[in-house]
Amino acid sequence: RLEAGFDFENLSVKYKDSMAPATNGVGKGVFDYKSETIRIDLESAKILDLDVSEAELIFSNIIEAGAGQANLDIQVNGPFQSMLRYLSDDPINVNLDGDLAEVKGRIDARVKLDFPTRDGVLKEEVEIDVEGTIGDAYLPMVLRDLPLSGGPYNVSVKDGVFALKGKGQLDGYAIDLDYSEFLFAEGKPYSSKTSVKMTADNALRDNLGVDLSDFMSGPAAIDVVYTKRTDGSALADIKADITDAEFFLNPFDYIKAAGEKGEVTLKAHLNNDDLNKITDLRLTAPNVTLEPSSLGFRTLNNDTKLSSGKINQFEIGETTGKIDFEIADSGLLNLSMDAAFLDMRPFLNDDGDSGKANDNPPMRISVTAQQMRTADDEIISDGKIYADLNAEGRFNQLELDAIAGDGAVYVRFKPDVNGKRIFRLEADDAGATLKAFDLYDNVRGGNLIIYGEPVRGDSDRNLIGKARMTDFRVVEAPGLARILGAMSLPGAAEMLVGDGLSFSKLEADFDWLSRPQGSLLIVKNGRTSGNSLGLTFEGIYDDSAKRIDIGGTIIPLSGINNILQNIPLVGNILGGSSGLFAATYKIEGTNKDSTVSVNPLSVLAPGILRSILFEGSAPVKPKSPTSEIRE
Repeated sequence: RLEAGFDFENLSVKYKDSMAPATNGVGKGVFDYKSETIRIDLESAKILDLDVSEAELIFSNIIEAGAGQANLDIQVNGPFQSMLRYLSDDPINVNLDGDLAEVKGRIDARVKLDFPTRDGVLKEEVEIDVEGTIGDAYLPMVLRDLPLSGGPYNVSVKDGVFALKGKGQLDGYAIDLDYSEFLFAEGKPYSSKTSVKMTADNALRDNLGVDLSDFMSGPAAIDVVYTKRTDGSALADIKADITDAEFFLNPFDYIKAAGEKGEVTLKAHLNNDDLNKITDLRLTAPNVTLEPSSLGFRTLNNDTKLSSGKINQFEIGETTGKIDFEIADSGLLNLSMDAAFLDMRPFLNDDGDSGKANDNPPMRISVTAQQMRTADDEIISDGKIYADLNAEGRFNQLELDAIAGDGAVYVRFKPDVNGKRIFRLEADDAGATLKAFDLYDNVRGGNLIIYGEPVRGDSDRNLIGKARMTDFRVVEAPGLARILGAMSLPGAAEMLVGDGLSFSKLEADFDWLSRPQGSLLIVKNGRTSGNSLGLTFEGIYDDSAKRIDIGGTIIPLSGINNILQNIPLVGNILGGSSGLFAATYKIEGTNKDSTVSVNPLSVLAPGILRSILFEGSAPVKPKSPTSEIRE
């Protein structure tokens, strides 16, 4: 039973060339021949530039070749970078992501190592147990290229897992971090897992490569669990509280103000740091819900872009339905929507010619909707829409079929058989259609046809055309009532508040000019006639100023038919120098505030009655034989 004890100074303990030795050791040791063990108790030493304040080194089975075992228990403090360098050497082989040269901070830790004392030690044969604290940290390897700093952080290596946990800063933003990484990930469920809780603003999202500027602005509290696997794939499970952010869906004119509660959850799937798809996408906010949906992405030349999506069910205000879309390599968006209800007002209020640069891709959109809101109190049904928009946000083609009131609505803006892009609207219930699209509330019944074609060429958005409406009634029209009152035609005025004034035909030519600030409608050669009245009208409607300037002549026609049948001077009345008493009128002002002026002493100009009775009226061009809406 042999034991040998010894004291030492300036002792070096070197296991192998690849492993940093302990140097400048002060302490004592003992050799026990019976147990074949050397035990060294260090009072102080250095490992690289780390200070060892206490250590117990036990080497057992040191006599039998190949059977030895080293068990090291070391209390150490100093630069965290040096600790990582020590742990990265063979045979410990703890290699973490990132550049060790950039690591900063100081660590105070207890390190326990247990490994065989022979050549060719496998890294999985090394048992590592580290418990410590890092202060004043700077770590570049945790989340993309953004540095982690501050602390203190608790650091550990146990059961083959490196872990870092604590509160600090990510690129200067407060963060609550829980990071773990398998030292030897082969066969493990993941290679590393990062749990982050923090608040991200616009700048941080940009630094992380997450561009959400089309949807939100301002801070969002995020809770992310990011899991990387050995095959290069990764999953980010994300929950975001967007209460403090402004959230918007521009196509639907939706805005959630900052302070209103909102939440987004999703799972992002990545491969070699490239985003492949998003699944389980959910959104809740005031008047908005999004059921579990998915998005697809493609990466080309390190540029990741949205490529497809399947929105299983969503609600935005009154709009509810589902959407499928794909984005081709060329950037063309093909979108299909199936809606139980669609609020069309945001789309009707935008003619796509604001004068601003268009950030949206070219689009082909197909929509079916059981009901569609076209104005605040108006709904049409059984809607089908096809829209083809170019990269400037202008319509190449627009088609709509629906039911308004008691009749069908047919709208086409598309090339005819000769390639000329033609606009055509037909409505079997003119009054219901005009009211549904918030154009005019005072018409009942009637058939409406509007035809227009480009002024200069196929790409010209300016149109010239003709509108015709037949067999309709006008009720409760304040402007017309004031004109009739000024002409002392009380019977006609009373009819406006009853069944209305009946008209057999209305016809007008028009120029429609597209302008960035708002369209301009010029009406020419307008005329209408009925049993009681005939009118001419012409003027402009400026959409940018919401201003109207219309004038014309109003003629009492009661009994005119009998006069025409019984008086032999019909030709003179229609086209000669004789005249009838009538009145001129003018309507000026805005949609909400207009003035009506009447001059009841005017004399009917020669030939105007011929116009009122539609002599020589040209027909509106017939409908194209290719009238079915595209699927």
